[in-house]
Amino acid sequence: MFLCLNSDRPVSHNMEERDYMNKKQLIIEAAIKVFARDGLEKGKIADIAKEAGIGKGTVYEYFRSKDDIFKVIEESVFSDFNLVFKELNSSTLSPTEKLSTLMETGMDMFMEMGDILLIIMELWAQAGRGHVHGSDPSLFVEYYDDFRKGVESILSEGILFGEFRDMNKEGVATLLLAFMDGLVWQFVILNDKKKFKKVKSEAIESFMRGILK
Repeated sequence: MFLCLNSDRPVSHNMEERDYMNKKQLIIEAAIKVFARDGLEKGKIADIAKEAGIGKGTVYEYFRSKDDIFKVIEESVFSDFNLVFKELNSSTLSPTEKLSTLMETGMDMFMEMGDILLIIMELWAQAGRGHVHGSDPSLFVEYYDDFRKGVESILSEGILFGEFRDMNKEGVATLLLAFMDGLVWQFVILNDKKKFKKVKSEAIESFMRGILK
């Protein structure tokens, strides 16, 4: 925060920084529309520039390539999920409440993503191909590893407190990841929020019944 009222330079700097961030956000929002409509491969920088109402060269002032834009979208989504995870782990909720809340909140976040969800699903498939064929590491792989370890920690706590049955924690944590991935696909296929909410609630209750002692 700048308190020097007699100097124009700090104010100018702040305005330039705000303009920079606003333009960057404009490009990201345009990219989301283009990628959701045309797909990651067909969506071009030129299309993003047109959607944003700016020149193609301006996009390159903020992002070197489409991959840079992909990473920003990934990081945004993962940072939101990590925040939820941290808040849950530091809460006074029981392990049972933590796990069910994690699934409920996670699915609610997916339901509110709109076009971003379509992009995330494509990035997920792209990351899988890259991981299998040895290309650059993806944030998805890191996220899944961190998420799995976090779930294992909650499961361990639940077993210790006598809430959960004995289990292979890594296996159940992996199953929970697959369970949530599958629900996301069903949400896209059903394309009906009201109907999906009923499906989601029953699915989560069934999962929890399978691990409770």
